[in-house]
Amino acid sequence: MKNFKNYLACLTVFALMFTSCSKDESGVSDTTEKASLSFGAIVADLASNATNKQSDLGDLPECSDAAPSYVEIVLMQGDDYIVGGDAPYRVDLVAGQVFTEEDAALELDPGQYTLEHFAVYDAMGNLTWIAPKGGILAQYVDAPLPLNINLGAGVKKYVDVSVVCYDDRDVNEYGYLFFEFDTTRAFEFCFFVNYCAPDGRHYPGRFSVEFSIDGTVIYEAEENINNVGVNQFGDNFADPICFALPDLPGYGDDVEYLDYRVTLLDWDGVYDAPDNWVITGSLSRNEVRANFDGANNVNYEHLRFGCDGQTPPDDDNDGVPNDDDNCPNDYNPDQSDVDGDGYGDVCDNCPDVYNPYQLDSDNDGLGNACDPTPGGDDTGDVLEGCETAIMFGDTEWTELGLTATRWGWTEHFENEFDGADGEKVYQIWAGAGQNNLDKGYYVGQVILTITGGQVSLNIVPFTGNQFDDIHVYVGASAQTEIAPGVFDNTDGDGLTYVEGDDFAEVGNDFWFTVHIGDACPAED
Repeated sequence: MKNFKNYLACLTVFALMFTSCSKDESGVSDTTEKASLSFGAIVADLASNATNKQSDLGDLPECSDAAPSYVEIVLMQGDDYIVGGDAPYRVDLVAGQVFTEEDAALELDPGQYTLEHFAVYDAMGNLTWIAPKGGILAQYVDAPLPLNINLGAGVKKYVDVSVVCYDDRDVNEYGYLFFEFDTTRAFEFCFFVNYCAPDGRHYPGRFSVEFSIDGTVIYEAEENINNVGVNQFGDNFADPICFALPDLPGYGDDVEYLDYRVTLLDWDGVYDAPDNWVITGSLSRNEVRANFDGANNVNYEHLRFGCDGQTPPDDDNDGVPNDDDNCPNDYNPDQSDVDGDGYGDVCDNCPDVYNPYQLDSDNDGLGNACDPTPGGDDTGDVLEGCETAIMFGDTEWTELGLTATRWGWTEHFENEFDGADGEKVYQIWAGAGQNNLDKGYYVGQVILTITGGQVSLNIVPFTGNQFDDIHVYVGASAQTEIAPGVFDNTDGDGLTYVEGDDFAEVGNDFWFTVHIGDACPAED
């Protein structure tokens, strides 16, 4: 092994003084004058830090007696590469010297720059010195990279850069690694899908595929959807989708161990697929091989949805596909929906009362909208302490972009009586943070009545509760504030809100919100 200290003693330490020509001497202004930048190299003595030298050995070039010929640099300003980028920029050294020649690429606008990379090469292109950047190597030099450079207008600036090399050799040591093969073959299997719409038209299908073995999914449906599009002739096309399936020797040739689930998906602008229409099956090794076509080709498995008399899924067998059935799990071929809330009478928990949310707070099978005791007893939920309460509506405040954290709802009443008079009941919930009804209490009702173009909102607490500090918003468009104080009615004493003559301009299409600042247990 060479004596590292003696080797370094033979190196010349180059130290170049910073020099510049001032703007006063050049007689030019900041706004028009460029500045010229040059670099010099200083060799750092590593011997004093020899105890740490092996930690970053791989980052150092081998020391060489060859004369330096050029440097490669990367210079940045902020996040932008000024000189160098995808590859470092070469700048030649003055012959016999260790500072760079004048280079047009280093004639720069005044400003602050950062030297990110600096390496020295001999004439044969061998790396001889490098400027360390962070890590243990930074201990060896006075100014490791990145190096900040302030460049003034009209100067010719020389910047000294500390560089290091390494020539203390250690014996290479090796571990010995061997491999053996544990082979599993994979074979290819492909699907293609057609969809036959109810009107008899055939389409190439957009679909997803899931594969599993003994319940363990090996291909996820959401990650395996075939490619569809429109070709140069304006025709819709769909590609097959293929899979590499494991040929597991533990299963017999005719054992169906590869389970698949193919789901027909909507294709925007082409067709709307019935919901949850799937074809499932299982494959054996022989069934996969049956699709092989010679030594190099494979035929796809052609699945057809709605073709050859197939129909969309109809779980209750009432003749109405699930996608169109207002009670998909209950036999109701007549699809009767007396209250028009989208739920068929046979599965509606309040078949005679419009209740599209089907809320059932006490889980007694009777919806809140028609349950005389929706809280589970004769008086409904009774508060133990005071809470903020808000009427449950069809639109959350977060959906309106009013807030990211505050809970609450607004109702859009949209011609639900077709211009006629009528009455509806809405729920009031207290303490339902994050719009989570499971956290809250059903403490009262808002009874909306339209009579002759006027709207009355009667706010009624359940027995055992009382309401104070009531705020009501009514308007032709949704509210734009969540601060209750800006609502139309802030009368904390009355429980009835009537818009009156002004409300006739809104008619039966309006938004409204009820906010109760203090919902509390009733006083004795």
